[in-house]
Amino acid sequence: MILTNLNLQIFRVDAPIHVLGPYRRAVIWVQGCTFACKGCIVPESWDTMGGETRTLDELTAWVLEQPNIEGITLSGGEPMLQASVLGTLIDRLREQRDIGVVCYTGDRIERLQAHGTIAQRELLQRLDLIIDGIYVEAQHADLLWRGSTNQRLLPLSDRYRELLATLPDRSAGMEFNLDPEGAIALTGVPSSPRFREAFETRMANQGVILSR
Repeated sequence: MILTNLNLQIFRVDAPIHVLGPYRRAVIWVQGCTFACKGCIVPESWDTMGGETRTLDELTAWVLEQPNIEGITLSGGEPMLQASVLGTLIDRLREQRDIGVVCYTGDRIERLQAHGTIAQRELLQRLDLIIDGIYVEAQHADLLWRGSTNQRLLPLSDRYRELLATLPDRSAGMEFNLDPEGAIALTGVPSSPRFREAFETRMANQGVILSR
């Protein structure tokens, strides 16, 4: 894998997170998405010119500093738009720690395998679990780690395969954390559609501002 850019455009990072994959995870939400799904819980992550730039060294160090995490989850935004750098990030982390990798994508794995870029196909080879498919608001359901019935949990290694067979297929819930500026940040996949809008309205009525 040849890199011309050792930076990632990031919307947000947070750890430990318990609702976007198995066990305790460090989550990296990348910036930039072309799918623009109606009802997306983080539309602020769509703009490819938004977010902030982090170097691979910074992100590698941040993940390795997180205590007692089992792995990382790549979300967004659309991770496949920065597949080359994410693949290298995974390699660097695994040189120092045995981590599992979960990745969201609005693409279907069949399309990525047949028509994806070399970097996208190489990233697939590094994943333990992929959650694929765009979010379809009309198909919203109470599902594990995903929002609509067209989205799939697809193990790409044996790391989580047996675990997945034992878990109930319902939402892992939401987490609410304070960001460094004191605003509330929402994390997770809600069991009901338009959760964010309803929650923000309730909080605003009480004078509480949410992180975007």
